[in-house]
Order: sequence, then structure tokens, then C-alpha cells
Amino acid sequence: MTMLDRLPFWRTYFHELGIDTVLSAVTDARISAAGIEMAVAQPCYPVQVAHGHVQALVEAGVDYVLVPNMADAEAAPDSCGSHYCPWNQTLPWVLRSAPTLEPHQHKFLIPTLHFQLGPVQVKKGLAEAMLRIGVTRRASDRACDAAYSAQREFQDKLLAAGRRALETLERTGEPGLVLAGRGYNIYDRGVNCDIPRKLRQRYGANVIPLDFLVTGRESLDPGTNMYWVSGRKILEAARIAATRPNLHLVYITNFKCGPDSYIKHFAREAAGAPLLILQFDGHGNDAGYMTRCEAYLDSKGILRCYQPPKEQPASQAAAIH
Repeated sequence: MTMLDRLPFWRTYFHELGIDTVLSAVTDARISAAGIEMAVAQPCYPVQVAHGHVQALVEAGVDYVLVPNMADAEAAPDSCGSHYCPWNQTLPWVLRSAPTLEPHQHKFLIPTLHFQLGPVQVKKGLAEAMLRIGVTRRASDRACDAAYSAQREFQDKLLAAGRRALETLERTGEPGLVLAGRGYNIYDRGVNCDIPRKLRQRYGANVIPLDFLVTGRESLDPGTNMYWVSGRKILEAARIAATRPNLHLVYITNFKCGPDSYIKHFAREAAGAPLLILQFDGHGNDAGYMTRCEAYLDSKGILRCYQPPKEQPASQAAAIH
């Protein structure tokens, strides 16, 4: 579930080891339906979707499936913690207990990783997990160093793009929508009914995901004991929105998310203004969500019809030039 946040890390790590990586397909109705069917308990929708993705990889015939035990993420030195939710932390064992996946559990690679403790612990956890497929400690450590560099470079590019976006909005006076939420909610089109793209294509909204503005390592205000990694990022993004009158917050969450059930209240306080909360639960019809989006944009005075510029046929473009 953290692949959307750390894909540069994992891609680089395995590339340095000479191991080919295979991504599961974009979430679709087949993957989500399979996940809902095979999940033993009644977890949140993203966890159910994760079941479907692992099953898709197994069916594709991969040799191993990476399902890391992600305990926490990097945080500021004065942080009280930066933990992933219990479902994220226990996902490898939840997946192994599903009857459909149980026969394939020998394919699971499950490194236990505490990113908050730094590279030393991460290297140790990776080396222990990769030893079973013949990767030496030296090779794993070298690949881990390269993976950290790739992740930092990727994050720096995101923040640079975010700064450019804010500068453009400041210069033009255009409004912007800060998209807050967990990575698997705001970036997975199959989970969020592709709402972010529709906000742009239907209404011309300037959408900025929170990862273009914050890292989760920022120091929060004293007394803010927010120990969820997603909560730290969401609150910091809300505070940024509060400092700029032309920024408005859209919070994408999912049904049955315990941490989000109260983080959203803190986010409302941090934003200092009404925000739009969209809660997804696996229904594929976007009509209700788009109605709420339109009402929110209208309440902010920024609802507009929008037609993206059409690309000219190559023949016409050549004639003009």
C-alpha cells in the first residue's frame, strides 16, 4: 500500500541488484472485486484492493511478491512518532491468512522496516529478508544507498514542482485545490473514481497533491502529538492552505479508516476554513462525488465550465507552420 509513495526507492533497490520488477496493473473492477471477495476480515477498501493486486501478481507468475512490513516513516527529530496505520503494518500477515493467497505465501518477501530509525535499521531489515533469495549483505546495502538517493531526488522534484505551482497561482491569482489524503487514496484512480483528473478536465481546477508541498518530516506545532505519518502530512498541508486565501482543501479518505475518522477534524481546524471531504467505499459510480465537488467549488465561487484546449491534427499544425 506504500508503493505509490516509495516506488522510486523500490525500483532503484531491485535494479541495483539486477532483479526485474513487475508492477500490478492499475486498479480496475476485476482487481477490486477479487480483493473484496478474498479478504477474510472486513478491512477498509484500500486493504481489500491490496488483496486483489497481490492476487494479480501471483496469477502473472512472478517469482516473489514484495509486501514489506512498514512500521513507520521518516519524521522530524522532535516528532512523537510517524507510524503507518495498523492495517498497513500488519498487511503482510493479513494477506498470508487469506485462503486464496495462503498457498503462495512462500513467495512473499516481508522485510520489517522502520524508516524513522534511519538507514542502518532499513539496511538490516532488507538484508535479512533478501538473504533467502541469495542477496549478500554488501550488495543489499549498496542497493539501499542508491534507493535512498533516488527517493530523495524524486521528492526534491515534487517539492520543486509544488513551489512552481504556488508561484504561478500567486502570480495569476488563480485558485488552487490542495489534495490531501493517503497516497493510495489520492493517486489510485480505481480507488478514488479518478476524481482528481475530473476536477481538472471538467472544471479546470488547479489541483496540487499534498506530496508536492510537504514531506511529513516538518516540525509540527508544540503540543501536536500527531503520530500517524499521513496525519502529519495532512495537517501540514492544511496549514499551508490556511496561509494562502486562494488555496482550498479537498480531503480524500475511505470508509472504515480509523485514523482519518479524527484526523479530518484536526485538518478542519488547521485549514481555518470549510473543506471538502470525499469518503470512498468501493462504489464505482462517481455521480454523488461529482455533485459534492460542484457544490464545494460553487460555494468557493470558483465553479466554472472548462474545455481543455484541443490538440490540432498533425496535418493542420504542419500547414500553419
